[in-house]
Amino acid sequence: MDIEARVIKRFNEKLGSDLKNLENLHKFHEELESEKNVLEESLSLASAKIPLLVEKSIADVNDMTNRIYELKSSCRLLQKEIQESLKKDDKMLEYESLLNKINELEKSLFYLNTLQSVQEISGQIEVSLFFGVDEATIEPYALLTHKFLEWKSSPCKQLSNHIREILHYWHNNIKEKLSKEYSEVLKAIKWPFCGTNLSVSSTSSAEAMAKFKTLTEYLFHLQLPDDSEKPTVTSALLTDFAPISLPIVFLVRPLRQRFIFHFTGTKQTNRRDKPEWFFTQVLTWIKGHSDWVARNVQPIARSAGYDHINVKDEFMRALVQMAVEKLHSELPVVQYDDSSFAHTVDEALGFERELRESFFYPESQPATLSVLTQAQIFVKWINMEKKYATEKMDAILSSPTAWEKLPGPDVDNLKVTECAEAFLNLLTTISDRYNHLPQPGHRAQFLELQLELIDDWRVRLLQLLHEDYEDPLASLMPRILNSLHYVQTVLSEWGVTVHFLKLHFYKKQLEAVEIATDIGENIFEDVTEEHGTVFDDAIALLQRLEKKLVTEISDSVALDVKAKSRPYRTDKWFAMQSEKEILSLSVTPSGCSMFQELALRLHALNEALALPLFNQAWRNLASQLDLYIFEEVVLVNKFNSGGAVQLQYDIVRNLFPLFGLYTSKPESYFPRMREGCSLLNMLLGSALLLMDALKNGTENETKEILADVGVFKLSSDIVICVLKSRMDINVR
Repeated sequence: MDIEARVIKRFNEKLGSDLKNLENLHKFHEELESEKNVLEESLSLASAKIPLLVEKSIADVNDMTNRIYELKSSCRLLQKEIQESLKKDDKMLEYESLLNKINELEKSLFYLNTLQSVQEISGQIEVSLFFGVDEATIEPYALLTHKFLEWKSSPCKQLSNHIREILHYWHNNIKEKLSKEYSEVLKAIKWPFCGTNLSVSSTSSAEAMAKFKTLTEYLFHLQLPDDSEKPTVTSALLTDFAPISLPIVFLVRPLRQRFIFHFTGTKQTNRRDKPEWFFTQVLTWIKGHSDWVARNVQPIARSAGYDHINVKDEFMRALVQMAVEKLHSELPVVQYDDSSFAHTVDEALGFERELRESFFYPESQPATLSVLTQAQIFVKWINMEKKYATEKMDAILSSPTAWEKLPGPDVDNLKVTECAEAFLNLLTTISDRYNHLPQPGHRAQFLELQLELIDDWRVRLLQLLHEDYEDPLASLMPRILNSLHYVQTVLSEWGVTVHFLKLHFYKKQLEAVEIATDIGENIFEDVTEEHGTVFDDAIALLQRLEKKLVTEISDSVALDVKAKSRPYRTDKWFAMQSEKEILSLSVTPSGCSMFQELALRLHALNEALALPLFNQAWRNLASQLDLYIFEEVVLVNKFNSGGAVQLQYDIVRNLFPLFGLYTSKPESYFPRMREGCSLLNMLLGSALLLMDALKNGTENETKEILADVGVFKLSSDIVICVLKSRMDINVR
């Protein structure tokens, strides 16, 4: 089929669709015959050449095969010659053995030379120590330290350990000698600057300071390598403290002796009920000495090649370690006395805060919080926080002035109560206490305590609201409402701070881990997309209570107004004088008591509630009155022209202005009454046409018609009912 299609295609290309082209058929036939002859000749030539090509290829293959055999024979001969040559050169093996022996001897010689060098250096140190030449002692000690660093990772463990032992031996001897000299120098410069030495920190002699600088530099060079010896600590807690450089160790030593003297044993200053004494002492020493250390020791460390050491931080860390050790020893005893434990925790937190904020103690360095966050102590701490916070909340709510408005200008018109402010101060105090905790898990536990306190506070307010009262406005309800609103406003502001946003992210991560563990899927990618704050659930409950109370107060005011409305509702709207029959319109006498009650209640609401709450309340009240007056007055009564005009006057000139004190467009909150009055006062012809159009029009048409006359709230059926309440239409 393929060949046939190609033939047809070629005929179509050659002859086309024009019948006149058939004359060329004979010529096309000749062309085809010519092509056929050419192809036949090519095939005959190929058939004659093929045998020759095959013969040539066979000959080439035979030649290649012979060449391969010849090369293989040559390779065998060459291999045999090489093997014979190697057998003749066995001396190379002997040379290799000799070279290995030489290499071993060189290593042994290097080993022995190192031993000899170590012995020589050790001898130099010994001689220098004997003659008391400190500089001549430090230089060979530095060479010995260098030797140790060269060999510490060597497989020759015996030699490495030998150098380590010698290094430690001379380190201890040199340190003992320099320690005595350093103590004398410190006495000469009146260190530490305490008691009678307090005023001499800047009056030391030049000779003493020169000696101090020289010995300090020697002590820096005397430092053991970091991994040459594991530090010895008395508890796992102190492993968080990095080793202290030798000059700082010697500078802190007299202070440590004083600390031990005053705050251990039976000394009167060692009292468990007065932890502030040793905390204050440590802070005093830091304040009086850290700047001097930074000014005089840091340049020496820099010139000695120890730029990485911050001597001021090390000095503070050494003193803080003393306080941590003392606190660690005291807490297991005082934890059984709630009062002493709470006081100790307060002082420890105050000490930590003072360190971080006043002395800029690095956040990465450990302090007293490392003691307070131990498992047993932390559980006790958080339970104590809950206990004292609950007691504080009881005191706040039972205070005789708990619901009084705070004195001073109320800028935002929030009418903040003493109770709300005190409760937020309680939460703020708790935040300040755990804000510096390094672990987010610990901070999250305190956050849960705060959320629990917020919910407890809400429940206590509910209990207060259950007390009997006749008038909500005269009860605690408005002040409780103000407190609720203020607390949730502040919580919303807190929720977007960095501190609480971090905790929110941490909580979402924990929830994601739990869900991922349960369902076996990774959902961490969605954590960063989560919005909200840690207080969302608590705020939602407070808002729900707030909305309920605002509705209750609004309903109470509405009931009072409705109670005064009976004469107004039953007035003779169908028989009132027309506008032409009276000199000027005035408020309907039957409505005076209702409007007066409304004015008084609105004023009372405005005085009692915070502005945002009042705005909710009066809008709720306006909505209720709009529906009530429309249903109980407009839809129930019949209106002549005078009654319609009077009703419109009462609404526009009396009701709207009462709410106009609080909004620029009060009429927008009374859509039913606005539209009802408009329909009652519409021209008779327009009213009749509107009724006919509403009765005969479709739903979409009626919507357009009502929109044209300014009616958007009322349905077409209600509009017809309003129009039928007109006497001029009713009689027809």
